[in-house]
Amino acid sequence: MAKGSFKCSKCDRSFKMAAHLARHMNTIHASPQKKAAAKRKAAAKKKRNVKKVKPVKKAKRKAVGRPTGIAARLKLRDLSIEQLTELMEAARAEARRKLAALRASIG
Repeated sequence: MAKGSFKCSKCDRSFKMAAHLARHMNTIHASPQKKAAAKRKAAAKKKRNVKKVKPVKKAKRKAVGRPTGIAARLKLRDLSIEQLTELMEAARAEARRKLAALRASIG
């Protein structure tokens, strides 16, 4: 027997919460008509609480071979490894030159 402060008047069960005792009374000790009504009410409540699932949107696919991003805009994909290496070295040299000019102007 469960210990609690709410005891059933028709059997020896006890409950910790009044709502649990009320549910017990409605499902176990109620008349068949009340049981059927309680079942209909529970089914209607369950039907109302069902969440509607939205369909998943499909991601847009990019066309294969279509240039995207900065590499495509600068046409870097068309360059060979040697040309890319030269381009990177030139960019580094330009960055060093600008950094040196900035440091000279500050200090």
